[in-house]
Amino acid sequence: MKRETLLDFFEDFATLDDPFVVHDDGYKVRTATYREIAEAARRFAADLAAKGVSTDDKLVIWSENRAEWLVALWGCLLARVVLVPVDFRASVDLVRRIVGIVGAKAVLVGHEVERSGDLGTAIWPIEEIPIGRSAVATTTTPPSGLRPTPTTLAEIIFTSGATAEPKGVTLTHRNLLANIIPIEREVRKYRRYERPFHPIRFLNLLPLSHMFGQSMATFVPPMFAGTVVFSHGYSPVEIVRQIKTRRISVLVVVPKVLDVLREHVQRVHPETAAPDTLEGRHWAWRWWHYRRVHRMFGWKFWCIVCGAAALDPELEAFWRKLGFLVVQGYGLTETAPVVTLNHPFRASRGSVGKPIAGVDVQIADDGEILVRGDNVTAGYYNAGGKGSVEAEAFKDGWFHTGDIGELDADGRLVIKGRKKEMIVTAQGLNVFPEDVERALMSQPGVIDAGVVGVSADGEERVHAVLVLAPDARTEDAVRGANATLEDHQRVWSTSVWPGEALPRTEGTQKLKRRELRRWVESGQTASAAAGAGHTLEDVVSRFASGRTLTDDTTLDELGLSSLDRVELLMALEDAFQVTLDEAAMAEAPTIGHLRALIAPEEYKGGGQRTDVAAAAVESRAAEPIRFPSWNRSWPSWFIRRISLPTWILPLGRVFMQISVQGPEHLAKIEGPVIFAANHQSHMDTPAILIALPPKWRYRVAPAMAKEFFKAHFNPRDYSRKAWFTNSLNYYLACQFFNAFPLPQREAGTRQTLRYVGEITGDGYSILIFPEGRRTENAISPFRPGVAMMSARLDVPVVPVRIEGLDRVLHPKWKWPKRGPVRVAFGEPMRLSGENYPEMAQEIQKRIEAL
Repeated sequence: MKRETLLDFFEDFATLDDPFVVHDDGYKVRTATYREIAEAARRFAADLAAKGVSTDDKLVIWSENRAEWLVALWGCLLARVVLVPVDFRASVDLVRRIVGIVGAKAVLVGHEVERSGDLGTAIWPIEEIPIGRSAVATTTTPPSGLRPTPTTLAEIIFTSGATAEPKGVTLTHRNLLANIIPIEREVRKYRRYERPFHPIRFLNLLPLSHMFGQSMATFVPPMFAGTVVFSHGYSPVEIVRQIKTRRISVLVVVPKVLDVLREHVQRVHPETAAPDTLEGRHWAWRWWHYRRVHRMFGWKFWCIVCGAAALDPELEAFWRKLGFLVVQGYGLTETAPVVTLNHPFRASRGSVGKPIAGVDVQIADDGEILVRGDNVTAGYYNAGGKGSVEAEAFKDGWFHTGDIGELDADGRLVIKGRKKEMIVTAQGLNVFPEDVERALMSQPGVIDAGVVGVSADGEERVHAVLVLAPDARTEDAVRGANATLEDHQRVWSTSVWPGEALPRTEGTQKLKRRELRRWVESGQTASAAAGAGHTLEDVVSRFASGRTLTDDTTLDELGLSSLDRVELLMALEDAFQVTLDEAAMAEAPTIGHLRALIAPEEYKGGGQRTDVAAAAVESRAAEPIRFPSWNRSWPSWFIRRISLPTWILPLGRVFMQISVQGPEHLAKIEGPVIFAANHQSHMDTPAILIALPPKWRYRVAPAMAKEFFKAHFNPRDYSRKAWFTNSLNYYLACQFFNAFPLPQREAGTRQTLRYVGEITGDGYSILIFPEGRRTENAISPFRPGVAMMSARLDVPVVPVRIEGLDRVLHPKWKWPKRGPVRVAFGEPMRLSGENYPEMAQEIQKRIEAL
């Protein structure tokens, strides 16, 4: 299998019709096949040329994980355009600086990033890259003169730090292939054993801007014709849901998320927290012993691939104890990224495996890990010269990693620590102390500042040692600095230096960090509260070492990353025995708001806090909605497809003389869409189905008020007869009309959006009546939910006007009578933004004008 450039790898999977990417953004699920990704990449390469982006030009991509990200990568490789990935959590300022360094022609911007501010170049929304059957087919391929060579620059990956001049690691086709080829050769040995378990699905929770996450999404799944799943959020409940419902085989994750997931498993199944009594037993015995855990995740889940940061041996032992395979490796961005990798079936606990084929590893006299091979970068972008970081990193043909390790008797690498002063967070992101110090020194009252990494709960955290003016407060300095820092850079804990200046060298005045770290580790920093807290402050203080907490203390000033907040949410749920909504938690800016979420009935704040408390009460009181999925199964669809044209709709025609207007508007679009109609009668749905062309009629899911089926959803509050009658009506509506319940109150909005996203993802259109009730003459104000669905799910709205049905089956009548009915379809509407009430009014105006 010839492999000279990445395009050789691309051509091998470009004709596969297997699912490649599943993207669940929390609202809608989108699936793209290998062929669709390849075709979209060729179109994107042609579009780049049309927009004046040519060979060796730079294109920055600043986006969350999604299928369009992979399209952009392969499109740039086809066009010989250099892709410059940036973490989607990065600030506008950092992106702007990177754009200036590389001279980027444009920035591909994701939907979930903060787009405010000028980036210094053109901005292209990444979601506008077309993928799938709706896109115009093309066979565009780069001309022969554009074919890359092994030494052609493919990507520039910037380090996670936000220094004045961030380092850009240059990676060529040869660098990336040096990682792909050895893994692919090993995979081929086991492909025949994979067939009974096909498809292998990877849930990838690492950003594609990180080389490890990119490799596990872009290059490894095609080796199995497997599927990579991108999901929204790090909540352990959501991770478990994704693994089970999507039948995930392999979880790709950083140690921090794996630790959060361990806490969740121990809470749900307390027996897993007990010491391991199965040491030395076969993995099958472990699997059976902890079968309840495997049932929770789903029977197909078996492997965890962990990277980007050091994995705590105790954390690795926990998951192995449960019968899961844990695979970890070692690498850096400069090595594209893999240096060593544990063999999935011959993994060694505590080590990061053996060097992959073609890579040499050597341990220097001082214990530093040295690497040599085709995977090692040639250097940093626009760097070089005597005394540069490039000159320091590359000596005598070896790349100096800055990490300390040793090789065991079997040649496996064991990581001992770091030689560098750089701090590496549990998410695998780099923090340069100088960046944080610069932010602290810019705060009023800070005379001097030194930043070191401290160990807390098995992870490295950012700790600041401050020299303050007499009237300065630590809390003010940290709050101001954290407001300017990236999420992973924020200060977690502090100490105040007892002298007038921090220890520095005599000549160069370079900070003596080792001395500073020894002083901090000697116990000068306040320790986090131990044990289970009985107050909110007790719990939060575990995540805010040594801080004075008040109701006005903001979560941002505590230096909590997004994953830290998930851990805090779990700790609060455990301490106070409540269930908190992750979205409400994310919107709580202060400790006072957290207090409102935990005990809203007791919190007597005012204004916005009262609103938060009310939302918390509703969120906690609301039970999960049981949405039907069985009615989209093949047997249910078949029964419906036979019943609608043979007796259901003909029965409706007996009473309705229907005239249809505007069907030509439906010929201009492809589904799915949202049909938004005014509501006059219980016969509205049959009337619209009769008016729809056959290609639309049998792929519609009407929404029905959940409150109309109270006896079904709350059987304890009603008699058995009422429950039976109401439930029968509910199941008949679900079966014969493919209907689903829509709550009329705000609680359950996220659940409903997710379910509607699943329906539209399956190719069904939605029929909704935004008035929320039946009306006779004037149309009542539309509720904003229809606009939210359209904007969030990126599904067009087709306005539908119904007239005359109130005289066929009046809301007060029990039996219909024959009469004329008019159904008019308007032009489709594309909605965007978050002003849902205003957009709902616009839909209403369109319907009134029909």
